[in-house]
Amino acid sequence: MRNRFQQLGTLVVLIAWAASAWSQTARYTVPAASVEYDFSAYHQTLTNKADVALASLAHGAETSTPIADGGTNRAAHPDAAILQHFAQQYWNGDHENARRALERVTRLRPTLDPILRAEGVPHELVAVVIVESGGRPMALSPKGARGIWQFMPETARRYGLTVTGETDERLDVQKSTLAAAQYLRDLHVRFGDWSLALAAYNAGEKLVQNAVLRAGSKDFALLSRNRLLPAETRTYVPAVLAASNLLTGTNPLGSGGRQILGSAAVRYASSAAGSQ
Repeated sequence: MRNRFQQLGTLVVLIAWAASAWSQTARYTVPAASVEYDFSAYHQTLTNKADVALASLAHGAETSTPIADGGTNRAAHPDAAILQHFAQQYWNGDHENARRALERVTRLRPTLDPILRAEGVPHELVAVVIVESGGRPMALSPKGARGIWQFMPETARRYGLTVTGETDERLDVQKSTLAAAQYLRDLHVRFGDWSLALAAYNAGEKLVQNAVLRAGSKDFALLSRNRLLPAETRTYVPAVLAASNLLTGTNPLGSGGRQILGSAAVRYASSAAGSQ
């Protein structure tokens, strides 16, 4: 137990240090979940340190909270052809960084999945973390979205996270996951459909609500065909579903996601341009 607390303490110190560095060094700010990945050596060092700390945290969680569906083992060794197809269609062909993002989120799943399930959110939606941040806890977008779930400050505060100049709980993996699960659950209650909940997570609730009212329909595929949603959102949702299939072997829409998955390829997907 003492080792576990020491590991958590190491992660907290690392995150605090990184947050301070980012606040003082604006030129290092990069788009969250961007597939360009032309990070500086500074970013690579942060990523490597975070990976080590997260691996220790996830290892501790795995010993007490096994994932019942065996998804972690499946995602740790995905079919090469399926991974290649995912990278080509949704990650600008960057196979290596898509694989690393998958590995990071796989290590986080023992921590994330139980929180999602406890809040009534399908565990498959852990795939949002792949698309939003690539599993990087300190990911920061140009518009201020931060953390593995890429919360904007206003939404983070609405769901109980402290975001000030001194403290940013969007960087706390467990607290931000609880907030994200509650937000996704509320979006599903509002729209009655997980594809629209994902669309609202990306583009904002008001924009999706207006699209539904204009179309007189809650059919995401119909809203997309009629271009009532932003181009990024029309590709964000299928990107999450594809990541979910890759990570867990299924998606929250089941067979109903096949039509959505037929959408055009995207360079990247991120909530940074939305108004979450």
